[in-house]
Amino acid sequence: MQFVKPNFGRVIAAGLIDGALYIGFFVCLFQYVNLPVIVKTHPNKSLFFGFILYRFIAILFLRGTLGMRTFNLVFVNEEEAETGFTEKLLASIFILFRGVDYYQEVRSYA
Repeated sequence: MQFVKPNFGRVIAAGLIDGALYIGFFVCLFQYVNLPVIVKTHPNKSLFFGFILYRFIAILFLRGTLGMRTFNLVFVNEEEAETGFTEKLLASIFILFRGVDYYQEVRSYA
């Protein structure tokens, strides 16, 4: 598969979609679900760790979050090869500026 470097706007838009979906999910969760005491007493930490867990599961199993899939973005290492487990783990937690970056999949419909 071929990959090209996307413009920065697509990456930002994908992040905004992910953030909006995640915040909407947590608002509904806090509003309608009886949550454990630990989540109610530490909502900021729960939100932060929940977002990391969401990104990790989505990147590991779906090759990208919902925002990334909307804009056809994937994580690829500097050799333009699929990322391994460790790279996916680090990419879901940190913003990596060396080694792993966003790329857009080029699909040919021939």
